[in-house]
Amino acid sequence: MVITGGSGFIGAALARRLRELVGGRGRIVAASSSDVDLVDSEATFDWFSEQARLGDVSHIIHLAAVYKAGGWPAAHPATQFHLNMALNVNTLEAWKRFCPRARFTSVVSYCMYPDHDRPHPESEMYGTEPEPYLFAYAFTKKALVIGQRAYRQEFGLSATTAVLPTVYGPGDSFEVDSHVMGALIGKFGRAAQAGDATVEVWGTGEQEREFLFVEDAASGIIEVALAPDDTFVNLGTGEGVRIAELARLVAQATKFEGRIVFAPQRFVGAHRRVLSVERARRELGWRAKTSLVDGIMATTDAFRALSPRSSDYPPTAGRTGGALEANSIKGR
Repeated sequence: MVITGGSGFIGAALARRLRELVGGRGRIVAASSSDVDLVDSEATFDWFSEQARLGDVSHIIHLAAVYKAGGWPAAHPATQFHLNMALNVNTLEAWKRFCPRARFTSVVSYCMYPDHDRPHPESEMYGTEPEPYLFAYAFTKKALVIGQRAYRQEFGLSATTAVLPTVYGPGDSFEVDSHVMGALIGKFGRAAQAGDATVEVWGTGEQEREFLFVEDAASGIIEVALAPDDTFVNLGTGEGVRIAELARLVAQATKFEGRIVFAPQRFVGAHRRVLSVERARRELGWRAKTSLVDGIMATTDAFRALSPRSSDYPPTAGRTGGALEANSIKGR
């Protein structure tokens, strides 16, 4: 089994889960950019040829992508378009040439759905346009799904697709230019350690996002990889949370006691982004198991473990006194 983007945040969690399930009965190859440059067609073909030579490849799970959160996509749309189109096209062609019996599972983002406030059903994949600031990246994800469909139709290959919301958890980046959960935990955690009086949060706080814990994402991707051919399904909780509420929960988890300052002049993105997950529940019997509160606690503990002052903060997971308010996001 091959995982592209296998050293990334989601890819590493997926590889760990698959190795637990497979044990010594199979070969899990979690490929990183240091193993193969998927933007380079010759390097991609050579690498996949070698994987096929080493043994049958039953699955290819395609996670590799070039992306940064925040305002970077708006400033570099051509860079994102070129690199992502190249690595997607090369991987699809390598699948056909060297591993045609493999099930191909593409993992894409809910950013490719249109900009509105309703939960996004899978039917919005076609005939819609994504929000303007992510148009280049989002269209490369749509092109990946269309390319996968074309290879199935022409060459009789087998493929499925998983659509993810914002994924978070241990192993995420906590830098300021990361996805919102990791960025907030890093911001609030460092501010708590330094005794800062304020933390700035981009936007008005009214933006709403859906979050999926990384271990749940890994389990869902595996279900989609094993689903019937041509399955296309959203994986998520189906619930959103306002960024203002998320910031309050993160501040509580990191023991930040200062003031939260919202910056509406900074990058905001879509107002609301939530998935419709009825198909995953109906056709796969799959549901996310980790609550937002438990996920934030586990991710905060992971941040503290990386912090040079982590001993200043006892772990949150498993505690009852002072724990996050589990009812604070109900009804969102």
